[in-house]
Amino acid sequence: MLTIKPYLPEHKRRLLEIFRSNMPLYFAEEELPLFDAFLDQDIDARRPYWVVFSDERIVGCGGIGINEPTKYTKEPHVIMCWGMVHQDLHKQGFGKVLLEHRIEQSRLIFPGIKIALGTTQHSFPFFEKYGFKTVYYEKDHWAKDMDLYQMELL
Repeated sequence: MLTIKPYLPEHKRRLLEIFRSNMPLYFAEEELPLFDAFLDQDIDARRPYWVVFSDERIVGCGGIGINEPTKYTKEPHVIMCWGMVHQDLHKQGFGKVLLEHRIEQSRLIFPGIKIALGTTQHSFPFFEKYGFKTVYYEKDHWAKDMDLYQMELL
């Protein structure tokens, strides 16, 4: 059975394992301390953040938040943040369920605000399947050989 619950500090160890399982293809090693610090933030700073369980085992996580305009988007937008599924469990539908949950919650919590995300060349095709389009590209943005694909849900 698949369930999605709010993040709790006792989930942190497993989420760091999931992050590491996705290195170096989906996340750069230098991003690990950023994710670790993100998980330590208080709930108001961390924004809504969820954990995906399959039969009581944590298989993924992801959140949303509101961002001010950037060089990529000219208006405030909902941003998908730190979304991931354990590498061994890719292509089993967990990422789809997590993304659909985050889109639904984005529309409920931040109605009428554009939804965006930043990803890499390795995962932008996944998001394209759900209606996201690339609006900005930057080579080596996240790290060497980790390009930015800034995407918006159209």
